Amino acid sequence: MFCLIMIGSLLAIAHHLFYNYLDGKEAENQAFVLRCGTALAFLAKAHLSMAAVLAYRQRAWMTVRENVLSLGAVDSLFAAPGDFSALFSWEIVKSARMSLCLAIYVWATPLLVILTSDTLSVVPRTLEEHSECSSVRTLNFENEETHEWRSQKSIEGRPVLSVSTWNTTAYDDDFNGVDIDPTDSDLFDYWTTTAYAYTRLASRVAYQRVTLTRDDAAKQICNDSWNCSFVIDFVGLGYKCDELAVGRGSKVKKLGAAKAPFTTEDILPDGKFSYLAVTDRGDYAPQQVESTIGGKPTKKPPYPKNLGALRTEPIIWIGYAAVNDTEKLQPQNRTVDGWYDAYTPIIFGCEHYETKYSIEFSFINRIESHVVKRRDFLRKVINTTFIPDEIDNDGTLDNTTASPKSNYIFPQDTRRYRRAAAYHSMGASLRSLLNGTIVKQYNILYTNLDMTRLMDDLNYLPVKDLRNEIQKLYEEMILSMLSKPQFVAVAWANDPRQPSGIRVGGAETNYPCIRTRPSVFYEYRLIQLCLVYGVSILLATIGAYSGLQGAREEGVMRDMKMSSIIAVTRAQHLNMVQSNGDQDSQSLSIAFGWVLESYGWIRGFGLEGDVTRERPHSEPRPPSPG
Repeated sequence: MFCLIMIGSLLAIAHHLFYNYLDGKEAENQAFVLRCGTALAFLAKAHLSMAAVLAYRQRAWMTVRENVLSLGAVDSLFAAPGDFSALFSWEIVKSARMSLCLAIYVWATPLLVILTSDTLSVVPRTLEEHSECSSVRTLNFENEETHEWRSQKSIEGRPVLSVSTWNTTAYDDDFNGVDIDPTDSDLFDYWTTTAYAYTRLASRVAYQRVTLTRDDAAKQICNDSWNCSFVIDFVGLGYKCDELAVGRGSKVKKLGAAKAPFTTEDILPDGKFSYLAVTDRGDYAPQQVESTIGGKPTKKPPYPKNLGALRTEPIIWIGYAAVNDTEKLQPQNRTVDGWYDAYTPIIFGCEHYETKYSIEFSFINRIESHVVKRRDFLRKVINTTFIPDEIDNDGTLDNTTASPKSNYIFPQDTRRYRRAAAYHSMGASLRSLLNGTIVKQYNILYTNLDMTRLMDDLNYLPVKDLRNEIQKLYEEMILSMLSKPQFVAVAWANDPRQPSGIRVGGAETNYPCIRTRPSVFYEYRLIQLCLVYGVSILLATIGAYSGLQGAREEGVMRDMKMSSIIAVTRAQHLNMVQSNGDQDSQSLSIAFGWVLESYGWIRGFGLEGDVTRERPHSEPRPPSPG
């Protein structure tokens, strides 16, 4: 009995170890795993129930030794492990409670298989693994510093693009282009405007009101069946916006040394503008000098010192009328009650900064999204302050004056100039969208703001938290460059010095990422399995001890084989028992002990009165043969 319990316990431990190994793992070969778990549970149940059956036999024999029972009760007692109806004998309930409990345990052991198999389930979860993804791109504007527009570099047959277009002084007398001699200060390229490719991209971001993405980006980066995410860090651009005035009559603070070109009195409810933006003060003059083809000055060298110089970055000055609820129709003129309470004038200014970003990109079901995890404003793109009332007669058509002049960025400082020019190009695209006014009366628009998501269509008012929304829009424009990898600033994340072009990256472009996909996992309920097995083993052990007690009293382990039954039913008086379940026979009182027969004392069943519990000291002589 105890050996069987020990084997059953070992099988239970094996079952636990098997399920514990599977816990948290992706559910594969579910049918095979289920069969293995069921097999272990069945084998454990078989050994524990067999131990209980052996114990039951000893208790059954012990019961008939110690009690006088009706023949029907004895039938029920011996049949209980295989006949469920035998459990309902009232006489057994009164005289053989321990045996009855063991029989019930034997019948209940199939529940062990059911309950333990249920401890391992399959649940939907997300499989996550730290891996490497190919074709991950980032932005590196240092690549603009070395991009030479004359060389027309291409990748996979597609030209590499800058965000800037250029004029140049490098022409001979016949207007043939010549290479720039670094030692000749009169031969240089200078910025003219934002490249059409970037202008088109920025316009699409504004019109579509989302960050642009490549259709095949998720497939190239994550592979077909996976979602993925990764973080890229790069130095790019950002507008650092500061609130300068809020409310009627508020004094407008300076932005550094710069002063706003308007006050809150120009904004609703006191003024006429619901939106007022000045974004071009001190802007780079589109024509620097009288020039011919390609921007070559008509005058001979030496050229003006400030020709092509990037003198300052225009500040974005914005004033607008804020309301509590942009989804609610607001008063349309001053004659309407609540006009002065409805509108709150706000003024803020934004300066162009070189900015360090940490961006997390996610591709879920092939849909790209991003989160700005960190944004650090490093330094101004051009660290000067525009002086509006001072004209710089420096020989150019650009009369912009800024201070200090020592911080101007000149074309001869080629690498620095190209990078600053790229920044200026990108900022110019945003500023062109924001510049202008909205007059509240009749909602007259002199701005492209309505082409963006920064204005609501009900009241023709800017959206809530306009200051932060402008920063986000600019970031969307910058990140949308990744959708057009022909830009020279788009590079491989694992080697930002290498422009990626439209190539599909391989193992050489691998970059750390987290890959995920929906899946199903095994979940193991340890407490339930331990509780079921623990109770089963405890009950089987208690039953085994009770069976051992019966075996000790008998001095031998008894069974219920046919030969054993025949051996204890030899008493002659048992001949009156009918085999067809006669009611009179079932009510006969039967005992187990020593029965006197004509040939001596035998040990077995007999009718009450014919059986003695104690072993007789003398036996009659058996009859002579014949």
